[in-house]
Amino acid sequence: MELPERRLFESERCSSVNGCAVCGGKFGLIRYYSWRTALCSKKCVERFRTRRERDRRWLFRAQVA
Repeated sequence: MELPERRLFESERCSSVNGCAVCGGKFGLIRYYSWRTALCSKKCVERFRTRRERDRRWLFRAQVA
């Protein structure tokens, strides 16, 4: 008896195998990393840093309130 094929959720996938953590694109010859997160380009590195900074500022405002 064969088991049915199970679909993997987004959180169960390995990001380095599937693609960029920001845009989901394929990796080229160079793979960039920021905080152990694999990214496909310098543009995605900047997006990731901007998002992380925005989240940090939001968390700071939530703690003050």
